[in-house]
Amino acid sequence: MRLSLLGPVIEELLRNDSISDCSERAALYAAFLTALEAIALNPRLAEFYTSPRDEIECTDGLERIISGDGQLVKKNDCASSSIRPGSGADDGMAPPLIELMENLCKQAETFYKTMANVSVNSTDANVINSVNLCKSIIGVRKLLESTARQTGRSNSVSAAPQVDESDSYRLACADLAYDEFPQSINPPYHFTTMAKTLKSVNPRRTITLAKELSTMATSLPPGIFVRNIPNRPDCIKALVAGPEGTPYYGGLFEFDIFAPDNYPAVPPKVQVITTANGKVRFNPNLYAYHLITRVD
Repeated sequence: MRLSLLGPVIEELLRNDSISDCSERAALYAAFLTALEAIALNPRLAEFYTSPRDEIECTDGLERIISGDGQLVKKNDCASSSIRPGSGADDGMAPPLIELMENLCKQAETFYKTMANVSVNSTDANVINSVNLCKSIIGVRKLLESTARQTGRSNSVSAAPQVDESDSYRLACADLAYDEFPQSINPPYHFTTMAKTLKSVNPRRTITLAKELSTMATSLPPGIFVRNIPNRPDCIKALVAGPEGTPYYGGLFEFDIFAPDNYPAVPPKVQVITTANGKVRFNPNLYAYHLITRVD
C-alpha cells in the first residue's frame, strides 16, 4: 500500500481543512471516511498511516513494482529513478497520514460543538449532511488513534520539529485562535440588546456561522483571536494584535461582531471597542463595517 498512490490520494482529501467544502462533496467524503474506517479497523495497516511516507510523483502501479518491473518516482528523485520495495531514501518524507487529519478534525469538532449547542430543528439536507460528516470525521480519527495505541504505533508518529521564534509565535497563536468563552465568563458585549431581540433561530444563518467559525479554528492569521459567547455563534468578540511594520504595532484592538437574523444576506455588524471609553479614535478604517467579512 505504501508503494501505491493510495497514500497521496488520502493525503489530498485529508489536507482539505474546509468543512464547508467537504459538506458540498458529502458523498465523496462519506465514501472516503468509510474506506478510512476500514483501514483503521485492521491493526496490520496501522503502520500505513502512522509512519512518514515517501512523497510520490508517479508510479507504474503496485503490481508492476512488486514484480520488479515498474518504477516509482519520488518527488525529490530524478524522473529516471527506479525504486524497489525497501530501498527508499530517508529524505523527502511526507508526514504520517494521521497527522494530516488534525486540522480537519479540529474543524469538525468546532462545527459539531456549535451545532450541538444551538437548537436547530432542520430537515435541510445540507445541515444533516454537514453534521453527519463531522461526526464521522471525529469518529474515524478516534478509531485511527485507538488502533495505533493498541498496536504500539502511536509512539512512531514523528515528534514536532524544532522551530524558530517566529514559528513558535505562529503555533502558539494557532492554538489560541478560536474558542468559546467559558460558561462562567459573561463579557461586556456592545450588541447585547440587539442579540436579545431575536425570537427564533434561522437554520441557514446558524450553519453558515458554524462553518465559518470552524474555518477560523484553523486558518486565522497569527495575532487574531476570536471567541463567541456560549450557545451564541452570532455573538463574537475579536482581538487583533497590531502587525509589525504598521502604525498599530504593539497595540491590541478589540471588536464586537454580531450576525443579524438575515445573515449572510446582510453583512455582520462590527463595533470597535478599543476607544478608552470613547475618548480615543484611530484610523477610520477601524470603524468600517466591512472590516470583518464572511469566510467563504
